[in-house]
Amino acid sequence: MREARCALFASLLVALSGAAARAEIYQWTDADGHVHFTAQLDRVPAAQRESAMQSARPQGRPDALQTYESPSPASHSGVRAAQLSHELRIPFVREGSLMRVDVRLNDSLTAPFYIDTGASGIALPPQLAERLGIRVGRDTPQVEVSTANGRVTRPVIVLRSVDLGGARVEGLEATLNPSMDVGLLGGSFFNNFVYRVDAAQSLITLAPNDGMRGGLDAEAWRARFAGLRDPLNKLEAYLAVAKLGAGERATLEERRAQLQAAVQALDAEADRQRVPQAWRE
Repeated sequence: MREARCALFASLLVALSGAAARAEIYQWTDADGHVHFTAQLDRVPAAQRESAMQSARPQGRPDALQTYESPSPASHSGVRAAQLSHELRIPFVREGSLMRVDVRLNDSLTAPFYIDTGASGIALPPQLAERLGIRVGRDTPQVEVSTANGRVTRPVIVLRSVDLGGARVEGLEATLNPSMDVGLLGGSFFNNFVYRVDAAQSLITLAPNDGMRGGLDAEAWRARFAGLRDPLNKLEAYLAVAKLGAGERATLEERRAQLQAAVQALDAEADRQRVPQAWRE
């Protein structure tokens, strides 16, 4: 199990801003009116780069904000999002072009975070993990990170819960970055909701996202089920016609039982997330 999780965590490729002296934070708005913040200029659409550069605010630490490539669907297997029944309007504090909010972690610790909807993950200062009682040791999964000073590894942990103003998501992964003083809250949290930003009133609004269940859309859920059912169906077809010795058949039947149990567990998780039947086929 630990080796499998390490393989999943290793698929998270973290790209940090390459500015050697100071990293700037760029802001842009997409066609749907969503405001994005990122430390990488190449993530800003070409038509908006000039205005983004003009409004960019230098950040004190060179790699304080980081963005992530989208993780594979399998790495979200533990994510459980709250089913919101109404919109939540959450105030934030403006710090230049940044938005700072207070986030509740593991139902025990409230800490400041910057919102970066252009990032796909969450990053924490190591001292927050320590205050949560999370110990980093030799068996803690690591992910390789590119920084201005070369490639380094960062520990990867799982947060039991992340709560922003009553919008709660469980089982989210986060990297630990020793160069950060303030946490970073990215898309692995916000993609569970429909969100919009009112810069004039310094409010971010979160609403139920009917296109997502447990942080995944219909395509990702179908991929998870197919990743188990396809090999199970092939194995069952093979067992039905193959002439096998007793030992080999026993091994393959044990594998079939494992796949069947995994499908049942995924079905149970989908039930908890209220995943439509059509997303499982």
